Amino acid sequence: MLGTNETLSEADYQMVCLVVDSVRDTERVARYLNGGFVDGAVIVSARAQDPITNAVMRLDLPVAYVGHPPDVDAAWVGVDNRGAANAVTSRLMATGRRRVGMIAAALDRDSGTDRLAGFTDALGPDFDPDLVEEAPLYSYAEGAAAMTRLLARAPDIDGVFGASDAVAAGAMLALRQAGRRVPEDVGVVGFDNSSWATRTTPPLSTVDQPAEGLGAAAAAAVLAQLRDDQRPRAGIILPTPVVWSDSA
Repeated sequence: MLGTNETLSEADYQMVCLVVDSVRDTERVARYLNGGFVDGAVIVSARAQDPITNAVMRLDLPVAYVGHPPDVDAAWVGVDNRGAANAVTSRLMATGRRRVGMIAAALDRDSGTDRLAGFTDALGPDFDPDLVEEAPLYSYAEGAAAMTRLLARAPDIDGVFGASDAVAAGAMLALRQAGRRVPEDVGVVGFDNSSWATRTTPPLSTVDQPAEGLGAAAAAAVLAQLRDDQRPRAGIILPTPVVWSDSA
């Protein structure tokens, strides 16, 4: 949001934040977009078959996505979620872990499915679907609950990839409550390099996702469409280096 706002502000556009968290929100936001109040849209974390996407496409608004939802032919900005998940999981395995699981969150979004695919790639023939626990959201509470379920099913697990830093931080809470030490007993890695990564004890190994850069690039893509009256279809991929710390 900060990256988007800064780029739009420099071009003298006002950002309006519209949060969609329910069917009622979707209907209201679609009506708002249809009322001619906006010049363009940056859409963050769209799900497959997202109703807001349908509304934007119907109105032919200049749009750019943060992330790349399936079946969307529009400008988008993202990261290589699959490659980055592979990289951080591979580094976790290189610490000597042999029973590595994942808390796979938000599988209704491209980021969630791609991170699970990258984890699967890293494990190769050692991939065990029983060591994957799904969670609906990238959240601390969901991470803790999923880790508790995973421990009950696989008490010998010695490595965990949380699909986001918040998920990984929740997993660390559940491990501590179960008497497991991080990283001595279980190595934990996350994804985002968010404030969660520095708030955990020990600090979290993670993947750096350039949040402000994603927002700025998406806003720039919308502004380019407003200037040129064209609808670009190309995607932009930003780098995501692994940031290694003490949790693994």
